[in-house]
Amino acid sequence: MLNFLQGRIFQLNGSILGFEDCNEFSIQVVEENPSFAYLQSLDHDYVGFLVITPFAFETDYSIDIEEKDRKLLDIEASEDVSVLTIVTTTEPFTNSTVNLLAPIILNTRNGQGKQYVLPPSSTYSTKEPLFNVVQLESGESSC
Repeated sequence: MLNFLQGRIFQLNGSILGFEDCNEFSIQVVEENPSFAYLQSLDHDYVGFLVITPFAFETDYSIDIEEKDRKLLDIEASEDVSVLTIVTTTEPFTNSTVNLLAPIILNTRNGQGKQYVLPPSSTYSTKEPLFNVVQLESGESSC
């Protein structure tokens, strides 16, 4: 699912909250499950995030990118944009959450990106249950 981003490098310019000294990230798809990928800092090898494409799991998820951020990332067409969200893993994994309030916007054409915090009026949170959203391949709802 995220294979088209495999090995790509993006400049996030310190925009991930709490990780302002991390600028450059690579994307490595999880072999066992290509619905997940690692967003790995190239500045600090101990910083990395498990990410998903939220639209694959939450079909009604939507965001509007403000014009100033479109200009900052030099977004010319919606086809150039990929959106990732950070997964917070827990034990058991079925209790993991996803941050839908602050997605990562990537311009796949020029390699620029940033974490984009939605306005407070958003209905999304930083701890949406991942498995309330994910559907098992058999079509059954999970946890």
